[in-house]
This record gives sequence, structure tokens and C-alpha cells, in this order.
Amino acid sequence: MTANSESATPATSDESAIAEQPTRLATRRTLWILSALVLFWAVEILILQQLTTFPEAAIPTGRVVKDAARRLLLNVAACTVIVCLLRGWALRASFVIGLIATNLLFVYASYFGSPLSWPVLSSQWREGLAVSDHGMSLINWNVFAIGLLALAIKIGLANAVRRGPLPRRTNLKWASIAATTYVALAVSLAVVHKPIRRIHMGTPEYIYGYVVAWTAEAISFDNETLLKEALAKAEAKSDVLTNIEQPLNLADKVAIIQVESLDFDAIESTVDGEPVMPFLQDLQQLSMRYSVKPFHNTGSSEADFSMLTTATPNGRVNPFQIYGFPYDQALPWLAKQQGYAPFAFHGNTGEFFHRRKAYDQMGFEKLYFTEELKPLEVAGEWDEELLDFSAELLAKASEPTLHFVITITSHGPFNKLKESERELYTKPSSPHEHYLNSMRYVDHALESYIDQLPEDTTVVIYGDHQSNIHGYGESETHRDHVPWLIYQKGNDLSKQQNSLASGLALSGNLSQLDMVCYLRDRLAETPLSDDRIAAMKSNPRTTLK
Repeated sequence: MTANSESATPATSDESAIAEQPTRLATRRTLWILSALVLFWAVEILILQQLTTFPEAAIPTGRVVKDAARRLLLNVAACTVIVCLLRGWALRASFVIGLIATNLLFVYASYFGSPLSWPVLSSQWREGLAVSDHGMSLINWNVFAIGLLALAIKIGLANAVRRGPLPRRTNLKWASIAATTYVALAVSLAVVHKPIRRIHMGTPEYIYGYVVAWTAEAISFDNETLLKEALAKAEAKSDVLTNIEQPLNLADKVAIIQVESLDFDAIESTVDGEPVMPFLQDLQQLSMRYSVKPFHNTGSSEADFSMLTTATPNGRVNPFQIYGFPYDQALPWLAKQQGYAPFAFHGNTGEFFHRRKAYDQMGFEKLYFTEELKPLEVAGEWDEELLDFSAELLAKASEPTLHFVITITSHGPFNKLKESERELYTKPSSPHEHYLNSMRYVDHALESYIDQLPEDTTVVIYGDHQSNIHGYGESETHRDHVPWLIYQKGNDLSKQQNSLASGLALSGNLSQLDMVCYLRDRLAETPLSDDRIAAMKSNPRTTLK
């Protein structure tokens, strides 16, 4: 009896070991697949970070490797947490969200030349939604296709995982370890090793990766901090052109036109030998003309901010959203001091980019946004109507007047034109065909506008930022630059442009700050006419100089 019992015991142990072997193999297989999924996802995110945040400034190779290694560790920890906690449809939904985020970040980085930051995301998402159709037109379909392939691989790996061999407690254990590791790495990096205020080369998104960077930015960049940075940047001024160009009398009627998405090369482009913008092509021969690098880190508002304040935008967030910035010395204020009545026109709402609140503080006599234009039956979204309205008021004005006009019809995705207005391509099928049609429309609108203006009116025309449409011209000598034209009706200003002969004007080395400082200096030094002296005497808010 005892012998039989003793002989049966080893057999039972062997059977138990054999029974457990498939479970161990399944567990090992699951761990390998989960590890592959985590590593694949972490590397995918690393590539996204590298391509959308890498700074233009040269960084030593050793530092690039170290920065990438730190981000990869953070990515592995974050992906481990997600993979351990989420199951089934929730995990696959996170993959899809990742695909959407990837394309959003690629579009933003390629359009603005900088990574999407938390200040922009949190404060300008409404403006982003308003132009989402343009964002869709900017999707890089090669990136999208690669993203779909990566999505398929991740879903395939997730489908191959059998959750049974791993108890819920084990998943929670590894998720806790990974989360603790992530927080420890993030704190050591963003608080101890490289605090956000000590980043001088690259961006927080490059140094930390997006999630840690956005968290650090949310904590660090309150309005007080942004205001301090904005005031420091606003101190920079330029006299580059003022010291070179001859004196320029702006006369009693001035129009400043900020044209949406006007590239420098668009003016010189042709389609089947026909100029895209024949009017501006001729006009620039009678104008002072420049190739200028615009401000475009957070949106179009940087262009009119710099024009109206003669300052460099802060570069982190829409400048008009920084509360407390002083506008009492803005261009409209100076215009009043010089005897002009300043007016602003834009075919969008005053709430867009928070322009109304800022413009109200600058000294404009009147603002014409959509809210003011609609009751007057002016469709401001169409440049021809907006410019005709400005021309009518400018021609009728009995006192010296300055108009600041922002156009909008040529905003991306450049598909707003009616069929009858598509001159160059009646059935456009590509972004550059839509863009060139829009530029032809703008050219007609500007020609009609200037035809209606009184003689001697000074007209400043400049692009707010580059279009991000490439490949439509024979050459792209001035890629990512916008034109600046200073024209005076009835006069040939090109004859007095010293910077053109020296090569500076078209060198591409001039910035928006160089231009706005020059224009402000010319406005301040324009001799007073009898009409402006009379206007200043009758306006108690101006000071006769």
C-alpha cells in the first residue's frame, strides 16, 4: 500500500508540470508580443518627435543621441502604461487617436516651421477649428499612409496577445512601475536636468517630447510670464532701412494692405507664359520692393501685430491674447499724432485672434469687422468688396486718412472662388492650381482698388505669411518670403530705392521688423500738410508738433 502510494506521487508531479507548460509558453509568448508592441509604438513616437520638433540650429550629434535616448525611455514607459491598462477596443482606439495626433502635429510643424506648443493648443484651438478645412488640405498623404501601416502593425500585435496568461494584478503592477518611472524621468528632466527656462537651443517639445513639454508649459507660461517675454521682445527695433533709403513723404492718404498668403514668387509666376499677377508685376516696377521673411510662428495675427506695434511677436502664442500689453504707442496712435484719421478693415469677426480688444486700445477711429460690415451690406470675406468699401471711404475722406486692411479670400485651402472667377485653371485639381487662381483674383481686386484711389495715395502691400504651396514656379528663389511693395499713385518710387541697387532689398535678409520700423519712421517724419495741421487742431486727442 505504501509502495503504491510512493510510486504514484512522482507521476502526479510530472503530470502537473506537463499541464503547466502550455500556460508558461503562452505567458512567455504574450510578454514577447507586448514588449514588441511597446517598443514599436515608442520608436514610432520618437520618429514623430524628431521630425516635428528638431530645431534648425545645428546641434552636436552626441547631444542629439542623448536627447533622443531620453525621449525614447519616456516613450517606452508611457506606452507600457497604456498597453498594460487598456484592453480590446480601448487600446485600439488609442492607436487611432495616435494616428490623428500624428497627422495634426505634422501639419502644424510643416506649416509653421515649429512644433505645436501648449500655449497655442490651449488658447487658439477655436481658430484652428475655424480653418480646419485648410488643415485637411495640408495633410501629407505619405505620412498618413505610413501612419496607417503603423496602425495596422500595432493592431496586429494587439490581436496576437492573449490576455488570459497575464493576471490583472500583473498588468497593474507593470503599469504602476512604468508610470512611476515615467514621472521620475519627467521630473528629473524638466525640473532638475533641463528646466524649461534654461532651454536656449531647441524647443521644450524637442527636449522633453510633447506630453512632458505641454505639462511644463502649462505650469510655466501664465499670462504674467508671457507678458514679460513679450515686452522684452518688443524692445528690439531696427534702423537698417531707415539708414539706407531716402526720405519718403507718405502724403495725406495712406492705405496699408495685408494680403493673405501672398508669396514673393507668386508675383513673378506664370501659367503657360501668362503672368499670374500681371497688375502687381507691373506695379512693382514703380514701387519700392522687398523680399521679406515674415513672422509666422503662431498664426496670421503676428503679421498685423508687428505692423501695428512695430514689435517682434512673442512667438509662443497669439500676441493679441497676452493681456496687459501696451498699445498706447501703436501705429494708429502715431497716425493720429501726425494728423491722420486711422481706420481698420477685416472681413472676419473681431473675436478671431482677439483682434477687436487689441485694436480698440490702439487708437483707431473706427473698426470694420464682419459685425460692422454686414449691416452695411459689405461681404468682407470677398476681397473685392472689402477693398471697394475702403477705396470709397478713402476717396470721400475730407481729412488725411490712413486705412489698414486685412484681406481674407485667398486664405487656404484656396477653394473659395466661384467658378466664374477661376481664370487660370477652370477646374483646379491640385493645391497649387487653387492657389494661383486665388492670387489672380487678388491681383484683380488690388488693381480695382488702386484705380479708385486719389492721386498721391501711398499704398503699402505685403503678404502676411508664406502660402506653404511649393512647386508652382520655375524657381523658388525667395521661398518662404513675402513681398513688400511701397507704391505712391502717380509717382515712381523705384527711382529712389537705394536698397535695391545695393542688393539688400531682394537679398532675403530683411525681416518683418526691419520693414515695420522703416514704415513707422517714414510716417513719423512725413512733413505736415495744411490739411493735417487743420485736422490735428480740430482733434483734441492729438498733439500738434
